[in-house]
Order: sequence, then structure tokens, then C-alpha cells
Amino acid sequence: MLDVALEAADERRATGPAHVEAFVREHHAFAWRVLRRLGLSAADADDAAQRVFLIATERLADIALGSERAFVYRIAAHVASKAHRSERRRMESPGLDAESCAHSLPPADELLDERRARELLDRILAELSPELRAIFVLFDIEGMKKAEVAEALAIPEGTVASRLRRARAEIEAWVQRYRAQARFKGTLP
Repeated sequence: MLDVALEAADERRATGPAHVEAFVREHHAFAWRVLRRLGLSAADADDAAQRVFLIATERLADIALGSERAFVYRIAAHVASKAHRSERRRMESPGLDAESCAHSLPPADELLDERRARELLDRILAELSPELRAIFVLFDIEGMKKAEVAEALAIPEGTVASRLRRARAEIEAWVQRYRAQARFKGTLP
């Protein structure tokens, strides 16, 4: 029985093309959503997801079984951080105009309500500190378990729980302010 388990583990650690493809297929959507929730635009998240999997597939044999999502998250957080630094440098460089940014706008025929909901979520997440945002995204949006979140962020589970409570409280306060402003403006019933 132990030999069968070891063989299965060896197969999972294989880094052949089929295993790489399966790994990317299994975790691509997760990585893309994480990158979006870490503040990247959809176009930038596409590029960043490719960078995540270039890095991850080079180190595929190093990933502990059961820790794949945590591993992908750590790489995605690093790639998003580098993308934000790069974006800040680009914005500081002369010659950047509205036309050069226009290509990143979504098509006009996208559903307006869906886009507004994403924008609102992005604004709410931007209000959170990076520590609270990471925990909220991984636990409440991505559905990872507290143990997985703790492993991904290299913090104790108790810290995950307390930060999650703080993140939820801050989000609730933000939503209440948003609703009050919307009622004042007459855009909510």
C-alpha cells in the first residue's frame, strides 16, 4: 500500500509536459482571480498569470503535495507586487497619455452591472491593508481553508482568523458608508 502511495506521489511530482499542462489547467483560473483581486487589470492579470506559471513550472518538483494553491498564491502575490512597482514607474515616466491606456478598457458590450460589481469589489479590496486583503481574498473569495491560507502567507492559523474578522469588519463598514452615500444621492432605494 505504501508503494502505491509513493508511486502516486512520484507521478504527481513528474514534470513532463502532460503534468505541466494539467497543473496549469487546474490552477490557472485561481491564479488569475488572485491577480485581479490583488489589483491588476484583466489584461495585466493575463500577462501576470503567464509569468506565474513560468515560475511555477520551473519549480514544479519542489511543490509539496496538497500545497499547490498556496504555492501558486505566493508566486502570484510576488508577480502582482512586481507589476504594481512597474506600473508606478511607467506612470511616472513622461509621454504616457490617455490613448496609450485606452486599449486596456473593456469592450462596451460587457454587462454593466457585472462590471460595476467588480469595480466596487476592487475599490473595497483596495481600501484594505495588503495583509487583510490577502486573507479575505484567499478565504472568502477563493474558498481556501484557514490552514491553506496560513501556509500560503506563512502565518499561524490564529492570525488568519483574527485578520479575517478585521477584514470582514472593515468591509462591512465600507459597505455601510457606500450604501449611505448611495441613498443620499438617491441611487439606492
